[in-house]
Amino acid sequence: MKLLSVLLGLVLIADARADASLLGDTVDAGMYRTIDTGKGVGRITGFGLDSPFVVENGAADQKSYSVAYTLDVDADRFTMDYRNPFAWGNGIVFRLTDLDFSNGASLQSLIVDTNLVGYGLTVGADYVEINLSGVHGTRDAYFSGQFITTAVPEPATYAMLSLGLAVVGFGARRARKARQG
Repeated sequence: MKLLSVLLGLVLIADARADASLLGDTVDAGMYRTIDTGKGVGRITGFGLDSPFVVENGAADQKSYSVAYTLDVDADRFTMDYRNPFAWGNGIVFRLTDLDFSNGASLQSLIVDTNLVGYGLTVGADYVEINLSGVHGTRDAYFSGQFITTAVPEPATYAMLSLGLAVVGFGARRARKARQG
């Protein structure tokens, strides 16, 4: 019986999973123009969005993009705080990409908290895209998203499940032998 208790304890400890996290991940953020307005198509320069960065909790990785907004990405969320009144033109989107979560999970959806009106949202397995075409706001505008990821079972989970079934089978066999003889 002691062996059974010890093995069950090991199964429960090994089955504990870490939550999906972006800490230490290198992500990229950018403002893009998706239509040709005569001023070009593609990534908009001049907003300080010229290189990927490593995610840290707190304000250590916070980026200020021009006079437009600040971006802060944490383990399981991101926030954009606007610093001045704004009016985005047609075809302008904000993309947060390369979201590689620590446990191999992929992005499923986003819980949004914002006071922006008229934006569009697209969520992929490793990116978030906010369509800002025609969106206006004040310096009190904000957009916050909490990442919802898929649960990805770790290979150790299956190994521990097999071990647990073997222990139960072994116990049942011993009990049957004890009743027979």
